[in-house]
Amino acid sequence: MRAGIVYNPVKADREALAAQVESAQPIEWSEPVWFETDADDAGEAAVRKALDADIDLLLVAGGDGTVRVAADLVTATEVPLAIIPSGTGNLLARNLGIDVVSLKNAVRTAFDGEQREIDLGELEVESPDGKRTKHAFAVMVGFGLDAEMIDKTDEGLKKKVGWLAYVDAAGKVINSLDTVRVQVRLDGGRTVRSTVNTMLIGNCGTVTNGIVVLPDAVVDDGMLDIALVRPKGVRGWLQVGGYVARNNLLVTKVLKRTGRLGKQRTGPALGYGQAKETHARLSEPRAVQVDGDVVGDAIALRATIRTDALVVRVPKQRPHLGVAV
Repeated sequence: MRAGIVYNPVKADREALAAQVESAQPIEWSEPVWFETDADDAGEAAVRKALDADIDLLLVAGGDGTVRVAADLVTATEVPLAIIPSGTGNLLARNLGIDVVSLKNAVRTAFDGEQREIDLGELEVESPDGKRTKHAFAVMVGFGLDAEMIDKTDEGLKKKVGWLAYVDAAGKVINSLDTVRVQVRLDGGRTVRSTVNTMLIGNCGTVTNGIVVLPDAVVDDGMLDIALVRPKGVRGWLQVGGYVARNNLLVTKVLKRTGRLGKQRTGPALGYGQAKETHARLSEPRAVQVDGDVVGDAIALRATIRTDALVVRVPKQRPHLGVAV
């Protein structure tokens, strides 16, 4: 048995990681093979090299972009994926209950955690010039506040203060955020027309700093969760804030995890939905983000779900893979 380790040298300390791998790896395993990512391809070449090296476990130490690339490529193999959180958001790791603070705990989960099958989303983006591109996603995609916030985040500030840089960016864009008319169809049903400033489509519901934005999302339920954010004025934003605050109360999270809380209700400022396939057409182009990376402007989106496509290592004794408490 042998592990392949893909790491981003900007985000992960190889020496510290190697020490933890040596301590946690079963003694009968062979020496791991290491592959350093290249900023030009978000780690794609490194992941491909690792998978070509006849490994039995793929460890990925990098940001959300590297994890997304690895998740997409590893689905074509039988190799399980182990995430070593090393970025700012660590979104998939948070939703799987992987320790995003302790390197030691994350590496131990990689070698002695449980294996779980989870879903993987796929987004097809139609740009204003008609070109179409596809992007795998493990956590969430969308346009509006989240995409603009990511696009305006100062990378230098993010290196200094981490997730707080997103708060700074949000303050810059929220007052200037324009609405857009959108036509949405879920699973071939009727087309719903709405005016929104943000649309989210997620496989998971928890984002940066553990904030829950899609309360009904479960990473292995075979469904995508959708949110349409459509506040009107200050009162509307207060309603959205109320929804988010309620979804992040400890009691709400516990009730959700124990199955004692039903589906979230929609309101005039925020609407929720679920589907296996989602189509959206916009009246004007908007920037789109995929698991924290802006991939360009879109005039139309199509999101689908690949059920049980990815095998991941998660901490033991976690029967539910829903919203992390």
